[in-house]
Amino acid sequence: MTRLADTVDRLLGVCERVFHALANACLAIMLALNIANILVRGLSDRGIVWVFPWTMVLFVWMSFFGFFVLYRKNRDITVDFLIDRLGPSGKLVARLLVNAIVLVLMTVMLWHAPRVIAQQTGAIEMVFFLGMEIERYALSVPLFTSCALIFITFCVDTVQALMGRPQPAHHVIGDM
Repeated sequence: MTRLADTVDRLLGVCERVFHALANACLAIMLALNIANILVRGLSDRGIVWVFPWTMVLFVWMSFFGFFVLYRKNRDITVDFLIDRLGPSGKLVARLLVNAIVLVLMTVMLWHAPRVIAQQTGAIEMVFFLGMEIERYALSVPLFTSCALIFITFCVDTVQALMGRPQPAHHVIGDM
């Protein structure tokens, strides 16, 4: 079981790096598009009409790709004052409780994913890629992918906690 947990953890590390690169790419493209729009507007008094819709799409994608990365890198907001004073047994209970809460929340998110995606019909106005309009559901795919990866991350951590293993360095309660 330990070997499987380690393998899954390594795969999650690869996903983290990919999602981090995707979030950075979204930010870089937004920046480049908006600089180009400002330059064109300054030179011709006309902006590029599709820059704003693409900026919105890229911002949503950046946020949702970053959602998993934040949890994986332990950059989420935690309140450690109480947990640090609980001792080893209390820290284990707190770790399992936090994991259970996150697993329940991600389960709820993933449970509703098919219905949410089905309700997001139609194309996003002025957002084309390779000559085709991007459908609205494409906005939420990175969110639900991040939720699935967070779910797997916390499943692995729960197994590791029950086996007596310390939290990996990339996700430690009380280490901010």
